[in-house]
Amino acid sequence: MTWRVIVGTISFVITMIMLGFVAVTEQDRMANFSVAYEARTVETGGALFESNCATCHGLDGAGVPAKGPALNTPELFNGARLTEANFAGTVDNFIRLTIAGGRPRMSEWARAQSFIDPMPTWGETYGGPMRNDQVDALTNYIMNWGLAYQGGAQPTAEPVVGVGTDITVELPPGDAASGEALATSQGCTACHVLSATGPAWLAASDPNDQGIGTRAALRLEQPDYQGAATTPEQYLFESIVAPNAYLVTDNPAYINAATGQSIMPATYGALLDPQMTSDLIAYLMTLK
Repeated sequence: MTWRVIVGTISFVITMIMLGFVAVTEQDRMANFSVAYEARTVETGGALFESNCATCHGLDGAGVPAKGPALNTPELFNGARLTEANFAGTVDNFIRLTIAGGRPRMSEWARAQSFIDPMPTWGETYGGPMRNDQVDALTNYIMNWGLAYQGGAQPTAEPVVGVGTDITVELPPGDAASGEALATSQGCTACHVLSATGPAWLAASDPNDQGIGTRAALRLEQPDYQGAATTPEQYLFESIVAPNAYLVTDNPAYINAATGQSIMPATYGALLDPQMTSDLIAYLMTLK
């Protein structure tokens, strides 16, 4: 009986030593895995860039006159480009949203550079051909250029404190002009103005149709409305930060057939701060 106790004790001690060794080395192992995974995504992004982006931005990211701006440049990573685009997020988010949503409506900055064609939409979420993981890989590849510039890999903009999903919170006064610029920089117009991917914001040529500023009030009166909004402004707030609270079924394209949820990302409550949200709502309310 004694020998069984001794064997059991030894086995227990050996097991604890092995578990301790794994615990001590796990952090390094995961760090090495993360580095390897990041390297693979950069490699994948490089292949995607060469086949899809180099025509306009150049193989080395230096840009092509009249086609596309330089991406391998300190202006993209030191915040200057973000300021020009009136974008309040990080460089990483700016690149990712630009790739996914595109720039279908050419900005004043792009016109000043004499670019001919707008940036197309690439992300499948916005109707483009690339999966989300491909957009991420392409973003990582472009972000890798930022390592060549002092501080280039660090976002210069202050981190956004998201507005959240509580549509009853009091927002600051909104500015419609800032909201319009924000709608472009965040890629909203790619789906809601320049394509039929999302519910249209603008009134159609039909005189009986209304813009989203008018339709926001009408949505609240619909028998099937199950959201929490009580005012048009709250309805727009809800549509931005909680797109699945009420699904507009006018067009099946707005809904993911596999999940039954809206194709609109449900992350804007974290990406937009209260002022940005208020500005965007103020702009939408002008679209009668």
